[in-house]
Amino acid sequence: MTNPLQDAIRTQLLAEAEDQDLPLTVAQVDSLAATAMAAALSTFAPASPAKPPLSDEQIGVLVGLALGESVQATGRRIRLSFHTVRTRRLSVYRALGVRTGPAAVAMAMTHGLLRIPTLSGRLPLPGEHPGGDA
Repeated sequence: MTNPLQDAIRTQLLAEAEDQDLPLTVAQVDSLAATAMAAALSTFAPASPAKPPLSDEQIGVLVGLALGESVQATGRRIRLSFHTVRTRRLSVYRALGVRTGPAAVAMAMTHGLLRIPTLSGRLPLPGEHPGGDA
């Protein structure tokens, strides 16, 4: 299956080669089109994201966000006050360049800071217990 953008590039190259009386073969034009396409895509491809440095407390707060915990529940789990957890959430948002908890979780997963654990290679079905017995 061909890419419409690559086809357009190929068509332009063929027309330009003909206008300029360039002795290019179809194979050479195809190669040039593929190279141009790769260059165009690499220009717009996102760079490999670097992992933002997060403290252990920030990671604990991030896990709480991923689990859907309340600020109070996260505080109890990682032994921090309500106000400290709220402050750490804001610092996590800033470090990840986001404004919401779900966006922070998504960005953390993108950066490899969080992973979704699976059970036996798959997520449990609704109502299914982690052991697989319903």
